[in-house]
Amino acid sequence: MKTAVLGSGKMGSAMIRGMLRARLCEPGELTVTNRSGRLPEALCEWAGLRCIRDNREAARDADYVILAVLPQQLPAVLAEIRDALRPEACLISIAPGYTVGQLSAMIGQACPVVRAMPNTPAMIGEGMTAVCRNDAVDEARLEGTIRLLSALGKTELIEESQLNAFIGVCGSAPAYFYMFLDALADAGVLEGLHRDQAIRFAAQAMLGSARLQQETGEAPSVLKDMVCSPGGTTIEAVAALENAGLRGAVITGARAAAQKAAQMGKK
Repeated sequence: MKTAVLGSGKMGSAMIRGMLRARLCEPGELTVTNRSGRLPEALCEWAGLRCIRDNREAARDADYVILAVLPQQLPAVLAEIRDALRPEACLISIAPGYTVGQLSAMIGQACPVVRAMPNTPAMIGEGMTAVCRNDAVDEARLEGTIRLLSALGKTELIEESQLNAFIGVCGSAPAYFYMFLDALADAGVLEGLHRDQAIRFAAQAMLGSARLQQETGEAPSVLKDMVCSPGGTTIEAVAALENAGLRGAVITGARAAAQKAAQMGKK
């Protein structure tokens, strides 16, 4: 699959590394654009990767064109490439705020368009990416898109109406987890642990807890109850966190992210 990645920032670079690592495309089949025309330092290890400044040239022969630019740059990039796109080329946007209808309108043709929303763990191949599409994306193109995005971690097709909720619950969630991890490490320091120990212990507990849920498939409430012995330390902590409003604060934060995503789409 000839693929063009327009933009090689953090997420674009993560996608490029993942696609090459998984051998989804060879370096000669992948063209990357960057305003400087040079690869970021983190990508220089991939010999044979072609990096240019011209988005039109990159998009001209591509089967898949991945838009990895900032949302404010997207209209200008689409105006630049729309006449160069092949009719059968599939356009994949990872920019928040623009619907598949808006993207199609900016292209001005019946182009297959996919919206993909990855999160930052994609940088190490452990991301969760939600995908939605317009009617021009057939099953073969959808399968190809999901294969490309699988290099970032897990991928799931959802309705576009669910995408803002996905952003609140998953796309923005790494920031919530890091806040919780940082607070938990502070608690460890307060109780006498060295900071590096506290971070290491809390991070492993977070990682292991997530893996346990994935492997067992149990509801989080069931797994929580497994840790809470009657009259024990954990239920004491759970009661204190409930009194502090943890659950309500998390829901409020996730809804705020989802609502902000919805507002971005109306600009």
